[in-house]
Amino acid sequence: MPYTGTFFLLYYYMLNNIKHNRRKFELTYILILLFFCSNLLGQKTSDNENTNFYREDQIYFGTSFMLLKSNQEAFNPKGLSRHFQLGFIRDIPLNSSGRFATGIGLGLDFERYTTNLIQLDEGIYNLTDLNNESNVPLFISVQSLELPWSLRWRSSSPSDYAFWRFYGGIAFQWHYRTKARQDSDFVKLSDEIQGFGSKAFISFGYNTWNFYISYRLLPFFNSKANTSNALPIKFTPIKIGLIFYLL
Repeated sequence: MPYTGTFFLLYYYMLNNIKHNRRKFELTYILILLFFCSNLLGQKTSDNENTNFYREDQIYFGTSFMLLKSNQEAFNPKGLSRHFQLGFIRDIPLNSSGRFATGIGLGLDFERYTTNLIQLDEGIYNLTDLNNESNVPLFISVQSLELPWSLRWRSSSPSDYAFWRFYGGIAFQWHYRTKARQDSDFVKLSDEIQGFGSKAFISFGYNTWNFYISYRLLPFFNSKANTSNALPIKFTPIKIGLIFYLL
């Protein structure tokens, strides 16, 4: 069976087991990543031996801190929100030189938000002053399956693997696990957090090290999340960090 067929069979198995064991889901994803990339590397070598056509298939991982913009004047958390991502990208050249391409990938995304929200009831929040030591932040953790698509420019060639690059695109996300904690207590989030999301992103740099910026396109909370005065809660994360591409 071609490796693409095997990949989608494994992916189908992964989705059917997610509800029973989330740790198995993440482990299965990593095994798929290793399997898929080993086949890509083998195919890339074959292509380069027989033709000038080449691909820049890549494993990526990155880390960022998040700036949170909100419609709430009292939204003022202490501490940084942070983000980690990893996955792989299938490269599809758009011209004969290979310098312009598109990329389609599959990845995992981990976000941890630090907020000064206090839950009064399901879907009802107040914002507190964290300068008061008796108040503690609400931490929200989100784990997502991510499907990135990008347009890619690079100064590479079939024999040069250290090059300048500029990538930009969008990513669609499925938030398969969301949890919140305030001090040592877990907080029930009900269904006020969106199950799906999307973001626009750019990355640019030289060789392995690259800067990364992304902006969330869909709201984080839905209309069920409000403050005690019935004002809907909105905040948008802007991610700034580094992303590493491995050939």
